[in-house]
Amino acid sequence: WFADLVDWLLWPGATLMVSASLTTFAVSMARMALGRRKGQPSLIEGELRALGHRELSAGFLIVLVALAGTQAVLFGIGLLEAVLAVLLSYVLAIVAARVSGETAITPIGALGKITQLTFGAISPGNITANLMTANVTGGAAGQCADLMHDLRTGQLIGATPGFQIIAQLFGVLTGALIGAAAYLLLIPDPQAQLVTADWPAPAVATWKAVAEVLSRGIAAMPPGTIPAILISVVLGIGLALYDSLSASPIKRFLPSASALGFGFVIPAWIAISLFIGAVAGALVRRFYPKWAQGRLVVVAAGLIVGESLAGVVGAAISILS
Repeated sequence: WFADLVDWLLWPGATLMVSASLTTFAVSMARMALGRRKGQPSLIEGELRALGHRELSAGFLIVLVALAGTQAVLFGIGLLEAVLAVLLSYVLAIVAARVSGETAITPIGALGKITQLTFGAISPGNITANLMTANVTGGAAGQCADLMHDLRTGQLIGATPGFQIIAQLFGVLTGALIGAAAYLLLIPDPQAQLVTADWPAPAVATWKAVAEVLSRGIAAMPPGTIPAILISVVLGIGLALYDSLSASPIKRFLPSASALGFGFVIPAWIAISLFIGAVAGALVRRFYPKWAQGRLVVVAAGLIVGESLAGVVGAAISILS
Protein backbone atom coordinates (compact mmCIF):
# COMPACT_ATOMS: atom_id res chain seq x y z
CA TRP A 1 0.00 0.00 0.00
CA PHE A 2 2.99 2.31 0.35
CA ALA A 3 2.94 3.68 -3.20
CA ASP A 4 -0.75 4.61 -2.93
CA LEU A 5 -0.62 5.99 0.61
CA VAL A 6 2.55 8.03 0.35
CA ASP A 7 1.08 10.27 -2.36
CA TRP A 8 -1.07 11.77 0.40
CA LEU A 9 1.04 11.13 3.50
CA LEU A 10 4.18 12.83 2.22
CA TRP A 11 2.56 16.29 2.40
CA PRO A 12 1.73 16.39 6.13
CA GLY A 13 4.90 14.39 6.84
CA ALA A 14 7.22 16.76 4.99
CA THR A 15 5.42 19.76 6.52
CA LEU A 16 5.93 18.39 10.03
CA MET A 17 9.65 17.99 9.43
CA VAL A 18 10.10 21.41 7.84
CA SER A 19 8.02 23.41 10.34
CA ALA A 20 9.55 21.73 13.40
CA SER A 21 13.14 21.91 12.16
CA LEU A 22 12.96 25.56 11.11
CA THR A 23 11.28 26.48 14.41
CA THR A 24 14.05 24.78 16.38
CA PHE A 25 16.65 26.51 14.20
CA ALA A 26 15.00 29.90 14.82
CA VAL A 27 15.04 29.30 18.58
CA SER A 28 18.74 28.37 18.39
CA MET A 29 19.53 31.55 16.44
CA ALA A 30 17.61 33.63 18.99
CA ARG A 31 19.60 32.05 21.82
CA MET A 32 22.82 32.70 19.93
CA ALA A 33 21.90 36.36 19.51
CA LEU A 34 21.04 36.60 23.23
CA GLY A 35 24.37 35.02 24.15
CA ARG A 36 26.19 37.48 21.89
CA ARG A 37 24.59 40.38 23.76
CA LYS A 38 25.83 38.88 27.01
CA GLY A 39 29.32 38.51 25.59
CA GLN A 40 29.12 34.71 25.32
CA PRO A 41 29.81 33.70 21.68
CA SER A 42 28.71 30.20 20.74
CA LEU A 43 30.93 27.45 19.36
CA ILE A 44 29.38 27.95 15.92
CA GLU A 45 30.26 31.64 15.93
CA GLY A 46 33.83 30.78 16.88
CA GLU A 47 34.12 28.45 13.90
CA LEU A 48 32.65 31.05 11.55
CA ARG A 49 34.98 33.73 12.87
CA ALA A 50 37.97 31.43 12.26
CA LEU A 51 36.82 30.88 8.68
CA GLY A 52 36.06 34.52 7.99
CA HIS A 53 32.76 36.01 6.84
CA ARG A 54 34.31 37.23 3.60
CA GLU A 55 35.53 33.75 2.65
CA LEU A 56 32.19 32.23 3.64
CA SER A 57 30.26 34.76 1.52
CA ALA A 58 32.56 34.16 -1.43
CA GLY A 59 31.99 30.42 -1.15
CA PHE A 60 28.21 30.87 -1.12
CA LEU A 61 28.40 33.09 -4.21
CA ILE A 62 30.60 30.64 -6.13
CA VAL A 63 28.27 27.74 -5.32
CA LEU A 64 25.22 29.79 -6.31
CA VAL A 65 26.67 30.78 -9.70
CA ALA A 66 27.99 27.28 -10.47
CA LEU A 67 24.78 25.44 -9.59
CA ALA A 68 22.44 27.95 -11.24
CA GLY A 69 24.57 27.97 -14.40
CA THR A 70 24.68 24.17 -14.53
CA GLN A 71 20.90 23.92 -14.26
CA ALA A 72 20.42 26.52 -16.99
CA VAL A 73 22.91 24.95 -19.41
CA LEU A 74 22.13 21.25 -18.92
CA PHE A 75 18.38 21.31 -18.35
CA GLY A 76 17.19 24.60 -19.80
CA ILE A 77 15.90 25.87 -16.45
CA GLY A 78 15.40 29.63 -16.17
CA LEU A 79 18.02 31.49 -14.16
CA LEU A 80 15.50 32.80 -11.62
CA GLU A 81 14.15 29.30 -10.99
CA ALA A 82 17.70 27.92 -10.76
CA VAL A 83 18.76 30.56 -8.24
CA LEU A 84 15.63 29.95 -6.18
CA ALA A 85 16.38 26.22 -6.10
CA VAL A 86 19.86 26.87 -4.70
CA LEU A 87 18.59 29.33 -2.08
CA LEU A 88 15.86 26.88 -1.07
CA SER A 89 18.57 24.23 -0.68
CA TYR A 90 20.21 26.24 2.10
CA VAL A 91 16.94 26.34 4.03
CA LEU A 92 16.07 22.67 3.57
CA ALA A 93 19.63 21.62 4.44
CA ILE A 94 18.84 22.84 7.97
CA VAL A 95 15.83 20.53 8.02
CA ALA A 96 17.85 17.59 6.71
CA ALA A 97 20.53 18.04 9.36
CA ARG A 98 17.92 18.21 12.12
CA VAL A 99 15.97 15.13 11.01
CA SER A 100 19.10 13.12 10.27
CA GLY A 101 20.54 14.07 13.66
CA GLU A 102 17.44 12.68 15.40
CA THR A 103 16.75 9.60 13.26
CA ALA A 104 20.07 8.86 11.48
CA ILE A 105 18.15 8.80 8.17
CA THR A 106 18.12 11.76 5.80
CA PRO A 107 14.69 12.58 4.28
CA ILE A 108 16.00 13.51 0.84
CA GLY A 109 12.85 12.45 -1.00
CA ALA A 110 10.48 14.23 1.35
CA LEU A 111 12.45 17.48 1.21
CA GLY A 112 12.54 17.30 -2.56
CA LYS A 113 8.74 17.42 -2.47
CA ILE A 114 8.90 20.87 -0.90
CA THR A 115 10.86 22.08 -3.91
CA GLN A 116 8.49 20.27 -6.26
CA LEU A 117 5.52 21.97 -4.62
CA THR A 118 7.23 25.36 -4.87
CA PHE A 119 7.98 25.00 -8.55
CA GLY A 120 4.57 23.47 -9.19
CA ALA A 121 3.21 26.85 -8.15
CA ILE A 122 5.87 28.93 -9.95
CA SER A 123 5.98 27.07 -13.27
CA PRO A 124 3.14 24.53 -13.51
CA GLY A 125 3.50 22.01 -16.30
CA ASN A 126 7.32 22.16 -16.45
CA ILE A 127 8.19 18.62 -15.32
CA THR A 128 11.92 19.00 -16.08
CA ALA A 129 12.25 22.07 -13.85
CA ASN A 130 10.12 20.37 -11.20
CA LEU A 131 12.33 17.30 -11.00
CA MET A 132 15.79 18.78 -11.50
CA THR A 133 15.38 21.64 -9.02
CA ALA A 134 14.12 19.08 -6.51
CA ASN A 135 17.25 17.02 -7.17
CA VAL A 136 19.42 20.05 -6.43
CA THR A 137 17.62 20.63 -3.14
CA GLY A 138 17.52 16.98 -2.13
CA GLY A 139 21.17 16.41 -3.04
CA ALA A 140 22.38 19.45 -1.12
CA ALA A 141 20.26 18.55 1.90
CA GLY A 142 21.54 14.98 1.90
CA GLN A 143 25.18 16.04 1.63
CA CYS A 144 24.72 18.54 4.46
CA ALA A 145 23.38 15.84 6.77
CA ASP A 146 26.12 13.37 5.79
CA LEU A 147 28.82 15.99 6.33
CA MET A 148 27.36 16.76 9.76
CA HIS A 149 27.70 13.10 10.77
CA ASP A 150 31.25 12.95 9.41
CA LEU A 151 32.39 16.10 11.22
CA ARG A 152 30.78 14.95 14.46
CA THR A 153 32.54 11.57 14.21
CA GLY A 154 35.81 13.33 13.50
CA GLN A 155 35.30 15.53 16.54
CA LEU A 156 34.77 12.45 18.74
CA ILE A 157 37.99 10.79 17.55
CA GLY A 158 40.05 13.99 17.47
CA ALA A 159 40.33 14.51 13.72
CA THR A 160 41.13 17.98 12.38
CA PRO A 161 38.17 19.59 10.52
CA GLY A 162 40.49 21.01 7.83
CA PHE A 163 41.84 17.59 6.91
CA GLN A 164 38.34 16.17 6.97
CA ILE A 165 37.22 18.73 4.40
CA ILE A 166 40.15 17.79 2.14
CA ALA A 167 39.22 14.12 2.47
CA GLN A 168 35.61 15.03 1.64
CA LEU A 169 36.72 16.66 -1.62
CA PHE A 170 38.53 13.48 -2.69
CA GLY A 171 35.53 11.46 -1.56
CA VAL A 172 33.19 13.53 -3.73
CA LEU A 173 35.26 12.79 -6.83
CA THR A 174 35.73 9.05 -6.28
CA GLY A 175 32.21 8.58 -4.90
CA ALA A 176 30.59 10.23 -7.91
CA LEU A 177 32.53 8.04 -10.35
CA ILE A 178 32.07 4.77 -8.47
CA GLY A 179 28.45 5.50 -7.58
CA ALA A 180 27.53 6.26 -11.19
CA ALA A 181 29.33 3.13 -12.41
CA ALA A 182 27.57 0.94 -9.84
CA TYR A 183 24.18 2.41 -10.77
CA LEU A 184 24.72 1.74 -14.47
CA LEU A 185 25.84 -1.80 -13.67
CA LEU A 186 22.86 -2.59 -11.44
CA ILE A 187 20.19 -0.71 -13.40
CA PRO A 188 21.14 -0.43 -17.08
CA ASP A 189 17.52 0.24 -18.09
CA PRO A 190 15.94 2.45 -15.39
CA GLN A 191 12.67 3.01 -17.27
CA ALA A 192 11.98 -0.72 -17.42
CA GLN A 193 13.58 -1.81 -14.11
CA LEU A 194 12.50 0.83 -11.59
CA VAL A 195 9.11 0.81 -9.84
CA THR A 196 8.79 -2.94 -10.36
CA ALA A 197 8.60 -5.88 -7.97
CA ASP A 198 12.39 -6.37 -8.12
CA TRP A 199 13.23 -2.66 -7.78
CA PRO A 200 10.23 -0.99 -6.10
CA ALA A 201 12.21 2.26 -5.52
CA PRO A 202 9.55 3.98 -3.35
CA ALA A 203 11.35 7.33 -3.50
CA VAL A 204 11.37 7.22 -7.31
CA ALA A 205 7.67 6.37 -7.39
CA THR A 206 6.94 9.27 -5.07
CA TRP A 207 8.94 11.83 -7.08
CA LYS A 208 7.30 10.62 -10.31
CA ALA A 209 3.80 10.84 -8.84
CA VAL A 210 4.37 14.32 -7.44
CA ALA A 211 5.85 15.61 -10.70
CA GLU A 212 2.86 14.28 -12.65
CA VAL A 213 0.36 15.76 -10.20
CA LEU A 214 2.02 19.18 -10.00
CA SER A 215 2.36 19.35 -13.79
CA ARG A 216 -1.37 20.15 -13.64
CA GLY A 217 -0.93 22.74 -10.87
CA ILE A 218 -1.42 22.72 -7.10
CA ALA A 219 -5.16 22.21 -7.58
CA ALA A 220 -4.37 18.64 -8.69
CA MET A 221 -2.96 17.69 -5.28
CA PRO A 222 -4.77 14.80 -3.54
CA PRO A 223 -7.98 15.82 -1.72
CA GLY A 224 -7.48 16.93 1.87
CA THR A 225 -3.77 17.65 1.63
CA ILE A 226 -4.08 21.42 2.14
CA PRO A 227 -5.91 21.08 5.52
CA ALA A 228 -3.42 18.36 6.48
CA ILE A 229 -0.52 20.69 5.67
CA LEU A 230 -2.02 23.49 7.79
CA ILE A 231 -2.59 21.15 10.74
CA SER A 232 0.97 19.86 10.40
CA VAL A 233 2.38 23.39 10.45
CA VAL A 234 0.62 24.14 13.74
CA LEU A 235 1.57 20.78 15.26
CA GLY A 236 5.21 20.99 14.13
CA ILE A 237 5.71 24.51 15.44
CA GLY A 238 3.91 23.74 18.71
CA LEU A 239 5.92 20.58 19.47
CA ALA A 240 9.21 22.24 18.54
CA LEU A 241 8.54 25.30 20.73
CA TYR A 242 7.47 23.16 23.67
CA ASP A 243 10.57 20.98 23.33
CA SER A 244 12.91 23.98 23.02
CA LEU A 245 11.44 26.32 25.63
CA SER A 246 9.67 24.22 28.23
CA ALA A 247 11.43 22.89 31.32
CA SER A 248 8.63 20.43 32.09
CA PRO A 249 9.68 16.78 32.49
CA ILE A 250 6.62 15.80 30.46
CA LYS A 251 8.32 16.85 27.23
CA ARG A 252 10.57 13.80 27.22
CA PHE A 253 7.48 11.67 26.58
CA LEU A 254 6.27 13.74 23.63
CA PRO A 255 7.24 12.62 20.13
CA SER A 256 9.79 14.47 18.06
CA ALA A 257 7.87 16.31 15.34
CA SER A 258 10.74 15.76 12.89
CA ALA A 259 10.84 12.02 13.54
CA LEU A 260 7.04 11.85 13.50
CA GLY A 261 6.91 13.54 10.11
CA PHE A 262 9.60 11.22 8.80
CA GLY A 263 7.46 8.25 9.81
CA PHE A 264 4.80 9.49 7.39
CA VAL A 265 7.03 9.21 4.33
CA ILE A 266 8.91 5.93 4.79
CA PRO A 267 7.56 2.39 4.32
CA ALA A 268 5.90 0.91 7.39
CA TRP A 269 8.43 -1.90 7.77
CA ILE A 270 11.22 0.65 8.27
CA ALA A 271 9.23 2.61 10.87
CA ILE A 272 8.29 -0.61 12.68
CA SER A 273 11.93 -1.76 12.64
CA LEU A 274 13.03 1.57 14.11
CA PHE A 275 10.38 1.26 16.83
CA ILE A 276 11.38 -2.31 17.73
CA GLY A 277 15.05 -1.31 17.84
CA ALA A 278 14.29 1.71 20.05
CA VAL A 279 12.26 -0.39 22.50
CA ALA A 280 14.92 -3.11 22.61
CA GLY A 281 17.65 -0.52 23.15
CA ALA A 282 15.68 1.16 25.95
CA LEU A 283 15.16 -2.18 27.72
CA VAL A 284 18.85 -3.09 27.45
CA ARG A 285 19.86 0.31 28.82
CA ARG A 286 17.37 -0.09 31.66
CA PHE A 287 18.45 -3.54 32.85
CA TYR A 288 22.07 -3.77 31.64
CA PRO A 289 23.38 -0.18 31.64
CA LYS A 290 27.10 -1.04 31.83
CA TRP A 291 26.88 -3.55 28.97
CA ALA A 292 24.84 -1.14 26.86
CA GLN A 293 27.28 1.72 27.33
CA GLY A 294 30.05 -0.01 25.43
CA ARG A 295 28.29 -2.49 23.16
CA LEU A 296 24.81 -1.32 22.18
CA VAL A 297 25.95 1.06 19.42
CA VAL A 298 28.27 -1.64 18.04
CA VAL A 299 25.41 -4.16 17.89
CA ALA A 300 23.16 -1.63 16.16
CA ALA A 301 25.88 -0.77 13.64
CA GLY A 302 26.38 -4.48 12.95
CA LEU A 303 22.67 -4.91 12.19
CA ILE A 304 22.72 -1.97 9.78
CA VAL A 305 25.91 -3.09 8.02
CA GLY A 306 24.72 -6.69 7.87
CA GLU A 307 21.47 -5.79 6.13
CA SER A 308 23.29 -3.49 3.72
CA LEU A 309 25.82 -6.18 2.77
CA ALA A 310 23.03 -8.72 2.35
CA GLY A 311 21.30 -6.31 -0.03
CA VAL A 312 24.48 -5.90 -2.09
CA VAL A 313 25.01 -9.67 -2.23
CA GLY A 314 21.39 -10.19 -3.26
CA ALA A 315 21.73 -7.62 -6.06
CA ALA A 316 24.95 -9.25 -7.29
CA ILE A 317 23.32 -12.71 -7.34
CA SER A 318 20.39 -11.26 -9.25
CA ILE A 319 22.72 -9.76 -11.88
CA LEU A 320 24.72 -12.97 -12.27
CA SER A 321 21.61 -15.08 -12.63
